[in-house]
Amino acid sequence: MLPQTTVNQPMYNRVRDLLQNIYVDQGIKQSFIKTLAMMITGMLLGPHIQLFAIAMCVPLFIKLPSIVRRFERFVADGRVKPEKLYEPFVLAMVSSWGNETAYLIIDCTQAGPKCRTLFIGLAYHSTVLPIVWKTVKGKKGHVTADLHKELIENLYPKFRHCQRVIVLGDAEFGNGPLIKSLKSKNWGFVFSFQSDFLLQTEADGPWRSVQTICETAGIKPGQVKHWQKVSFTRLHQIPNLTLTIHWDEKEEKPLFLISNLPPSEQPHLIYDKRFWIETLFGNCKSRGFQLARTLMTTPTHIDRLILALSIATCLILGLGTHLIVTEQSDQVDRADRRDLSLFQIGWRWLYRLLAFNRLDNLKILFRWDFKLPKPGFQPVK
Repeated sequence: MLPQTTVNQPMYNRVRDLLQNIYVDQGIKQSFIKTLAMMITGMLLGPHIQLFAIAMCVPLFIKLPSIVRRFERFVADGRVKPEKLYEPFVLAMVSSWGNETAYLIIDCTQAGPKCRTLFIGLAYHSTVLPIVWKTVKGKKGHVTADLHKELIENLYPKFRHCQRVIVLGDAEFGNGPLIKSLKSKNWGFVFSFQSDFLLQTEADGPWRSVQTICETAGIKPGQVKHWQKVSFTRLHQIPNLTLTIHWDEKEEKPLFLISNLPPSEQPHLIYDKRFWIETLFGNCKSRGFQLARTLMTTPTHIDRLILALSIATCLILGLGTHLIVTEQSDQVDRADRRDLSLFQIGWRWLYRLLAFNRLDNLKILFRWDFKLPKPGFQPVK
């Protein structure tokens, strides 16, 4: 059962007014702003992300097929620039922190039946705020290293004044071109990589696979070991990096990490934040907006669809943050423990505000100086 249209009207008005305030004096067409507000409202309240389902929750007296066609024109319009329309939200994130390290997480996910989307997001309290994305054709496999570099270059102007930036990614991103690009910017990184990659652990020493290095060192489950001043891959020969081999007791195989961080910073613990992006993908898919159900197959169309999805994600996480900071999370979660993610806290609070017709209490906040309570039982002090 979908929310009633009469309930949706205040939601649409609130989103539209928010966007108009954000885009004031930026030369954005009013028709674009209104269409984007309609899409965001439909995503927040609809069952999934297909355009007809979004349109069903738009509280305007327009025929449903007309709304769907309006959405189709919007995602196909080359004048709609996702990076420009999303930039105010990125600037809001960047301006809200002080001296914290910015952890950027890069990963790829399926988007529709024939495309994959490369995301870079900002680690945020066990989840990720989407920052930049690019969709390409392809059901499976890795995207190119050139695309990795392109997105990093797009990000650099927004993060160049941060005190410190560390990029995290899985084995798809542990490649020479991307590492060289990050080193040239003095950004940190931690990437996993494949066991057959050849490394040099000593000057003028032999090039050995990391699997051989691991076996020679006799690393066992529960152990971690670091090598400094390592040269990475015989092909690229990138010097002065740190090799970390971490064998978690719960895993069948060790994890191989390459970074430009000193062992004292424990790169394997920093790398754990990489898995936070799975929370974002879950929010975009099965636990939230159902991105996988889109039938779009044109990459640029999907990018504009993800623009609305990303803004909706920011609104939900901002709502959840406000509830946590003001110590009101028991409005939607248990008081003696945290069962819900930050996204679900914000999502459920939005629906409660709608149920009580209290959207005037809708407040969005980004804060980095608090700790999200650990999931599970927390004794009352």
